[in-house]
Amino acid sequence: MNNNKKYINIFTVSAVILIMSICSIAYNFYFNKDKEITYNYTIQKNDDYEVLLKPNEFYETETLKSGSYYAANSISKYIINLKHDFLLDKKTNLEYEYNIDAYLIGFAKTNDNQDKEVWNRKFIIKEKNKDKKNNIDKINISEEINIDYEYYNNLARSYERMYKITIDSVLKVRFNISYIIENSNKVEDFIELEIPITSTISEVKENYEKNINGEIVNEQENKKITKIVSYIISGIICLASSIVILISIIKNIKAQRKKYDWKLKRILKNNRDIIIEVSTEPNLENLKVINICTIEDLIKLAEQSQRNILYYNRNIKKLFVFIDKYVYIYLP
Repeated sequence: MNNNKKYINIFTVSAVILIMSICSIAYNFYFNKDKEITYNYTIQKNDDYEVLLKPNEFYETETLKSGSYYAANSISKYIINLKHDFLLDKKTNLEYEYNIDAYLIGFAKTNDNQDKEVWNRKFIIKEKNKDKKNNIDKINISEEINIDYEYYNNLARSYERMYKITIDSVLKVRFNISYIIENSNKVEDFIELEIPITSTISEVKENYEKNINGEIVNEQENKKITKIVSYIISGIICLASSIVILISIIKNIKAQRKKYDWKLKRILKNNRDIIIEVSTEPNLENLKVINICTIEDLIKLAEQSQRNILYYNRNIKKLFVFIDKYVYIYLP
């Protein structure tokens, strides 16, 4: 097999591989998309609590219902019920985890009457709890916690006495929860209650949105990885094929040039009697230029008209035959 056929075969095979790789990438991107599953979810949150009173002669009951104002010094504990419902429009595998923390935060007034945080202490009310359910469309979580209001109040007052500073303290109770659908998409949410600690009147403030609607578009992680690997491999094949094609083209051009240079050299040698090599390119001003397709035709023309061929061999090889007001040129 000669070099020309060799390079043509390499070029053809590489071109076919390149086209197949491009088609594969296009197919994966446009037609072989993984079906994405959309989950519509609703989150419903609520809290309820009772206030457990210290022994006293002013109230007829030991507890007070939620949603009112309370004399801070009359409070012993808050008994709080937290409820979090996660509802989906279709069944799936669902993981969830949650924990409850409390933060006792002290604020002091600055000279410009701004509240600045000077103290913050975290308390773990409930350790992290994890679970997993398969083929379900809802999770209902309820937790009852006891907040020892008297303890936190005494702690804040001790801080004031220790550091001789007047602070306004609040207790932020935070119920953190997250859901993971099909080991992929994560939904995080919370319930936060704020309870004044050192004020004379206490009320529970809800710092959360009670109802949330959302959407999750789920695609399996292993499918994503497979698709990415496919793209990478196809890209590498495309790059390698392109490099092989480029190298084949360059080598083919060089081979063709080498072949032609050898042919030209042989022709020049066989026609030394009519070919004269010049170092200066001839002046073609006022002459009509006619391009000749082959060197054989130029030699034939020179022989018939009994003219010499001027061979200019510099950056660009040129051969000239001058006949009257015409100049015949062959460019190798």
